[in-house]
Amino acid sequence: MRTIEQRKQIMGQKDNKKSIKWPEMPWDEVIDRVEKITFQVVTDSTMGTCFAVSLGSMHSLKSKFVCFATAWHVIKCVSKMDKRITLVSADRKTVCECKPGYYEVFQLGPEIFDTALIFLRSSEKIIGQEDLLPMLDYDRMMPRGTEIGLVGFPGIVQTDLCFFRGAISGYIDKPMTYLVDGVAVNGVSGGPAFDNRAHIIGLVSAYIPNKVDQTTTLPGLMALIPINAIRYWLEHMLKAKVL
Repeated sequence: MRTIEQRKQIMGQKDNKKSIKWPEMPWDEVIDRVEKITFQVVTDSTMGTCFAVSLGSMHSLKSKFVCFATAWHVIKCVSKMDKRITLVSADRKTVCECKPGYYEVFQLGPEIFDTALIFLRSSEKIIGQEDLLPMLDYDRMMPRGTEIGLVGFPGIVQTDLCFFRGAISGYIDKPMTYLVDGVAVNGVSGGPAFDNRAHIIGLVSAYIPNKVDQTTTLPGLMALIPINAIRYWLEHMLKAKVL
């Protein structure tokens, strides 16, 4: 496993520029941007979604590195890094067969935070620097009532990337979690959530059903992990460039 200092070297030095403030856009334009960084995650026993949050390179190895964010429960089965992970881009044109030794899985915080990073090494370009999207500042939270979108690969059907929409309903404090008036289905876990400026605000964690009794389940709420911790970790621990 690499040390924090080695990861700092890989992901580059901190960019001191202020966060990019993009204008509001129609949802179809936002989705066009988000899908460029969104990949399906497939392991021997799980399937989910991930998205790129940072890029780097190490000249001594002549390799490029991509840091993907996802939900911990999607990839904890490969945490010992002795198994393959397959990452497939939203347009199905890029398939990354992540062999042991070419990727690292990093759990961010205790299991209850359900947050993980995948560091993938490749000699080929996977995404461009221009494709990365800004993330919400780590000291901010989205207010109640904010309309958000999210994307992922539902496991209930064989389909391309799907778009979902909801609104911030409230919060859970420990750990900090958005409650969203929207749905989350198997396969969408780990997918990015974003506002209508294409700012990444979090990742899909779970769906909390409203169980009336043992036989009756009504629509519930989606649990969304804020991007704050990931941005803070990238900026302050890795000194990585974050938009």
